[in-house]
Amino acid sequence: MLYLGAIALFALGALCMRNTSLHTRVGGSQYERRRAIRITGYILLIAAALLLGLAVLKQFYSSEVPPINLPSLSSAGQPQIAPATLSPEHVPSLSGSVPKSPSSDPATPLLQEAIQLMNQNQLDAALGKVKAALQVAPKNADAYGLRGNIYAEKKLWDLAAKDYQTALQFNGKNVRVKFNLAEIEFKQKEYDAARPGFAALTQDSTMGDLAAYKVFLCDLFGGHEHVAVGELDAFNQVGSNASYYFANVAWSVYHQKTEDARGWLESARRIYTPKKFSLYAASLRDLGYMPLPPPPPSGP
Repeated sequence: MLYLGAIALFALGALCMRNTSLHTRVGGSQYERRRAIRITGYILLIAAALLLGLAVLKQFYSSEVPPINLPSLSSAGQPQIAPATLSPEHVPSLSGSVPKSPSSDPATPLLQEAIQLMNQNQLDAALGKVKAALQVAPKNADAYGLRGNIYAEKKLWDLAAKDYQTALQFNGKNVRVKFNLAEIEFKQKEYDAARPGFAALTQDSTMGDLAAYKVFLCDLFGGHEHVAVGELDAFNQVGSNASYYFANVAWSVYHQKTEDARGWLESARRIYTPKKFSLYAASLRDLGYMPLPPPPPSGP
């Protein structure tokens, strides 16, 4: 379709240029009219070139790639389950933005230390820092959100949900905490329960694409494939978001088309940063699939 559009624009532009070049130069309104048509021709030719470039880029990123290792399928046709562990960089797990430098809030340096410890997988030490932060700032929404993340890492789901709900009492607009509440249900494979929380965030400018991808996973693995196929069609029509690539990975693996899944994963790995790749791939790990390790960090 992009190639056809480029051809059509090129033809219209060329026609405009030809019609104005066949006439002798005249003055007055006729000259101004022909000049306007000629400018329109230039614009159409430029638009055709841009559309052609977009078509070439899309074809390049959708090209076939060499196969990579995916988990084998069990005799029952379901992927073999591998243990999935959470990591702060794999999920949108920081509730709000904790300041990078100490501020007037005495909890800030303690929360910064807790984040560092959590990134090092020292969960108990991180939990102690957050509890200390809450002693000096008992109404700090970031502290409750971060403690909820730690409890989620420890699979203490009820405690995590309670802290997320408390964080929302102090800051009801925090979409990351809302996302994490739905994630608790998703990680317990309660897909129907998780779906409404993700669906409420699909129009968010920051979390919308990831939330739409999670809604698709809830439908696909929650026994609503007839709904998921429509959502996959919508991703394919856009064809440029991360949800497009990873939804096709999930669909391919779910239907035992592992060669297709390998290609989609490798394409996503080439396009997206390690952080974004891991963010979307984490859901596949939660479902029991171990696709690709994240790509190596980019250079300075």
